[in-house]
Amino acid sequence: MTWFKLPEITYPLHVDTIGKVLALDGEIDVYCNTCAPWRGHRLNLVAIAKRHGIDYSSMHWDLIKVVYCPECRTAGRSDKNLSFQHRTNHLPRCDVVTRKQTN
Repeated sequence: MTWFKLPEITYPLHVDTIGKVLALDGEIDVYCNTCAPWRGHRLNLVAIAKRHGIDYSSMHWDLIKVVYCPECRTAGRSDKNLSFQHRTNHLPRCDVVTRKQTN
């Protein structure tokens, strides 16, 4: 079942929307620079795309509007001191591991 149609990838490549990140099998991690800059969390890009649309921007100034640090918000600190890291997925998406047979 497909929730939405992923955009077509064109060149020169500009990965500037959530849909393009998903189409390229990418991920975005978020880091709170106030309470735990070393501890990142992976954003649920499918949930963001369902809520805001597949063409929602993947740039920092747009993601900061929909993401916050719950730990800082609970403590009364600024919850928008965040950094985002775009990266490609380097791990397989399934649990099946293929191994070469050795003789």
